[in-house]
Amino acid sequence: MGTIGNALKALRTERGLSATEASDGAGTTVSTYLKIERDQREISFIMMVRLCRFYSLDIYEFLDKIDSYELERPDLSVIRVLEKRNRL
Repeated sequence: MGTIGNALKALRTERGLSATEASDGAGTTVSTYLKIERDQREISFIMMVRLCRFYSLDIYEFLDKIDSYELERPDLSVIRVLEKRNRL
């Protein structure tokens, strides 16, 4: 467990993928993808969904790979979107 970036890097390396392949799956540039992996940029909800599809993961399976303290960050807007959807 760790940050979103740690989880993404672990998924990518476990599957033997390059950053280029992962960024293609996310629908973004390699530069942006690597910033997310390094926790220098927040992941968007759409990008998270794309990556879950790319890695054939349910979004909750992906979230289970992230530390709970990371999920509780008030500035993490992608998690706020998920919480709002679950309340509907």
